[in-house]
Amino acid sequence: MTFYALGINYLRAPVEIRESFASGWEEGHGLYRNISLNPGSELVLLSTCNRTEAYLYGAEEDVRSVREAFEKHAGHTWPEDMSFLYRDEQAIRHIFEVAAGMKSLIPGDLHIYFQLKEAYGAAVERDCVNTTMHRLLHTAFRTAKRVINETDLSQNNASIPVRAAEVIKSRYIRGRASKSGGARKDSPDAPTALIIGAGRIGKEAGEALRMLGIQHVSFTNRSEERARDAADRYRAHYVPWEDRHVAAARSDTVIVATSAPEPVLRCTEFTEEAGITPTLIIDISVPRGVEEQIGALPGMELITIDQLEKAEPRTREMLQSSLENAGRIVDEMISEFVSWVFLHQSLQPAIQTIAETFETIRLQEVGKYSQQFSEKDRDQLDRLTRSIVQKLLAVPVVRLKSVDPERIDFAHGVRLLQHLFLRQDCDDEEVAAASNISLSDTAEQEVSRENCPIDTQHSDDLLQDVERTLSDALRISPRDPDTVRHES
Repeated sequence: MTFYALGINYLRAPVEIRESFASGWEEGHGLYRNISLNPGSELVLLSTCNRTEAYLYGAEEDVRSVREAFEKHAGHTWPEDMSFLYRDEQAIRHIFEVAAGMKSLIPGDLHIYFQLKEAYGAAVERDCVNTTMHRLLHTAFRTAKRVINETDLSQNNASIPVRAAEVIKSRYIRGRASKSGGARKDSPDAPTALIIGAGRIGKEAGEALRMLGIQHVSFTNRSEERARDAADRYRAHYVPWEDRHVAAARSDTVIVATSAPEPVLRCTEFTEEAGITPTLIIDISVPRGVEEQIGALPGMELITIDQLEKAEPRTREMLQSSLENAGRIVDEMISEFVSWVFLHQSLQPAIQTIAETFETIRLQEVGKYSQQFSEKDRDQLDRLTRSIVQKLLAVPVVRLKSVDPERIDFAHGVRLLQHLFLRQDCDDEEVAAASNISLSDTAEQEVSRENCPIDTQHSDDLLQDVERTLSDALRISPRDPDTVRHES
């Protein structure tokens, strides 16, 4: 079992490639049903406007299964030269950096944090996540929170809708000619803006325009109710969906933020008078919401999501410093998670051995007395004894998982523990005799040793080693005697 991160993103693939894999992603959540994973493998799928990625704890054949599902969903061959595949620590680092906004188109964009949480929730709902990926994703979220609180990365950088609004503000701060060719009666830094799309991203763009002092804002959306709701919320105008091309031609600026599978602005729908005066269109949709040919129309300027960062360069020194500080936090959290993985993998065989031994004994004892009970009572007996065993195991297992592997000779202690609970090659009566040896007389002890030989000296040494090596591991901290530390 290995950690993998694979997919495509804006760093490797242009928007025309990304959109084919992101298109119809709401339906694409059915990918989970189409991916056949090995037993024990775990998976989280993430798709945003800038990335379609899979985070996997599994095997090579699982990687192939994920790729095939992506190909089937997109209807395209997997773009090997425009994709990535990370393994082990490199995969963990990628996931942490994505969660923290370090690999966003606009570094520090907090949208990805919430998008990853939604993707994780979807994977949990589909029962595709177990202990290891639970721990990995929660550590990634804690990493993101530390980067937000301990660095300036998110404070000095805006989201994509906010950046689009900033570009509009910077373009019109010096004023522009109006559509009639004369000077505006309004303030020159207040252009007319049309927002196509009234979803979360569109609404954030509307809020950003208002905060930047751009008052002449309109909303349109395929759903009239959603468009009117957004317009009322931001004191904007409502434009019917069928009038969007006319409204776009009359606006100084247009922000397109839809999730439609096809472009919502088409070149053939614009009239000849559309390009009399300049119009700036910023398309932050994936799949693209604006036909590329529109950018070639007279007076039309088109900025795509891939061009947005270049349209408004930031202070590189400040960004680099924030990224370096965030990188140090990621290093710390990777070290913590890797230590947990080693701890978990080291303990698992020992815990499994103990559980199997307890379960074998339980089944044998239930079998001996089950004939004395009715069928209904036997079911209750099975549930009762199973519950008792689980509760007997719960406390030592939780305490073992709370051990700091650097405080003791951890690996040696786990091996000793596993050896103690490993069943000998003895039948039930002989095991029972060995377990009650202190109550037997001398003759019975000799018989027991002959039938189920026990190396007395070796057993005594093992017991001493266990007592010495694991005493600290199984002891609750004296500062908090009533608390057992649980892993989050």
